[in-house]
Amino acid sequence: MITLTRRRLLAGAAALTALSGQSRPTPGIATWPLLDAPPATHRTSRLDVTLDGRGYRLFRALPSGPVPAGGWPSIWMLDGNAAFNRLTADQLSRQPGLAVIALGHQVETEIAAEDRTLDYTPAPLNGAVEPRARGRATGGDDAFRDRLAGPLMQAAADGAMLNPARRSLWGHSFGGLFTLSTLFRRPDLFRGYVPVSPSTGFGGGALARIEAAAVPLADGRAEVLVMLGDQEHRRSTDAPVAPRPSPQTLALAKRLEARPDLKLRVSVLEGLTHGATFRASLGPALAWAAAVGGLANPVREPAGEGRAAGE
Repeated sequence: MITLTRRRLLAGAAALTALSGQSRPTPGIATWPLLDAPPATHRTSRLDVTLDGRGYRLFRALPSGPVPAGGWPSIWMLDGNAAFNRLTADQLSRQPGLAVIALGHQVETEIAAEDRTLDYTPAPLNGAVEPRARGRATGGDDAFRDRLAGPLMQAAADGAMLNPARRSLWGHSFGGLFTLSTLFRRPDLFRGYVPVSPSTGFGGGALARIEAAAVPLADGRAEVLVMLGDQEHRRSTDAPVAPRPSPQTLALAKRLEARPDLKLRVSVLEGLTHGATFRASLGPALAWAAAVGGLANPVREPAGEGRAAGE
């Protein structure tokens, strides 16, 4: 059965979430404090890569200690500008043996709205108009996946001594959608998958079509951690009266549970809206990724404050 792990918020977070609701503030300027003041456990760097006329920005936090046999486990984070900006030195230091690769875009803001909408989404079914795209171009996920699997991975892993059998992919919202479509289309790329508040209903059922075409893994088991809030809702709808995780996402998780080649865990973040799950998922995702493909149990990591984030 699916185990729903419910994480309580720190004091005051639920009230802050209620005030912020489902708002989508203008993305702020990123300062990336980890580049200037990383914890002693990691060394950090930034690299810009241009592919097919698209500008990507790669952030790395690599462990400082001796490299283990086989290399470091790693977590690859979409919306890398925001993820690397919001990740704290304390969260990073709690996982001294985990490499973090944040995949962003060449902008100075946390969220690159046009780029992420194109890179992380499949084409809507039958030309359906997708309101969540807000008029931005969609359908570039296959092209981005090819870039990720090839030159972006090569650039990010250069000299990093990463274990290819212990890679995890994290993504929020459209990034969570891309994380799931990668599990279905290219499950060989990662061992672990962390979709957070994934936009499972995007494009009139586009993800369901991708899922239906997925084939079981030929070897090994993929490990999947689904995280979502219990106060999420579409901007055009009323907030749920009672806590209610997305039925569509839970139904997808139930289908994944039935696959013998997958190891699934679902974690519901109490009191959190769609945007707030971004920040709250970071610490738990790192703790989980540090154990993916290994024998040790993941370190317990408290949920962070439920402050609203951009979509």
